[in-house]
Amino acid sequence: MRRVHTRPRRGSSKRPPRVARRRDRSDSPARGTADRRRGVAAKPRDASPEAVERLLDAQKWSALVPLLPRLAVPVDEVLTRLRAHCRALLAWNRRVSNLISKNDEARIVERHVAESLAPARWMAELAIDEWLDFGSGAGFPALPLGIAGIGRRWVLVETRRPKILFLRKTLSEITTGAMVEVVGARLEGIPGDSYRVGGFTARATEKLGPTLALASTFVIPGGSAFLWKGSRWSDEIEADRSWTSWWRLSERREITNTAISVARFERL
Repeated sequence: MRRVHTRPRRGSSKRPPRVARRRDRSDSPARGTADRRRGVAAKPRDASPEAVERLLDAQKWSALVPLLPRLAVPVDEVLTRLRAHCRALLAWNRRVSNLISKNDEARIVERHVAESLAPARWMAELAIDEWLDFGSGAGFPALPLGIAGIGRRWVLVETRRPKILFLRKTLSEITTGAMVEVVGARLEGIPGDSYRVGGFTARATEKLGPTLALASTFVIPGGSAFLWKGSRWSDEIEADRSWTSWWRLSERREITNTAISVARFERL
């Protein structure tokens, strides 16, 4: 990841506003749209274990190794657990309901796992034990990070029932190495004293300002929030400066060969 340092302006203290439910671009597939318009039934995807394994075998798992932090968890064990998460996701995606787009299945490691792990070494340096993930969807970035050894406890907040069911079922079947709690609720509806954490993550949240306002309710002073944002991240920062009441932008790092960057904000 390429580092980009930015110093924001400080603002006045304001009450955190409500925020609209985030829309994850990775969770908005248009499966069979063209076929439905033509009145043609979409061809079902092969959901057999053999088909899923072939798809997993074709992934670039070795590309994840340089991203993993140097912690006590053996690399082979981490890759096995990451594969188990992806296996469960692909099976669900083909048998139950879409968690990621059909086009992302063949690049699940590159598109989802690698992007989730991109700041893992950076996060490991902070030695934060407790994390809250906003809008967890199919488990990105929280599950890959937890599997890689980041944090000892994760709280995954998700509102959509199919994704809540997937997360709970998958967590009952795979090993993450961390304690993981799935909360089916809107983040703004959770009392601030329910969780006091040192770290907060959100991948593809709706807007930066309101997301950080919500994060400020749960993150302790001196804690960190990591946000994955696209090419218009700077527009979001300037469009709503209310976040400066609670946060300082510490650093932003670009994910190689993508338009995505990860920004770390420090809680004031």
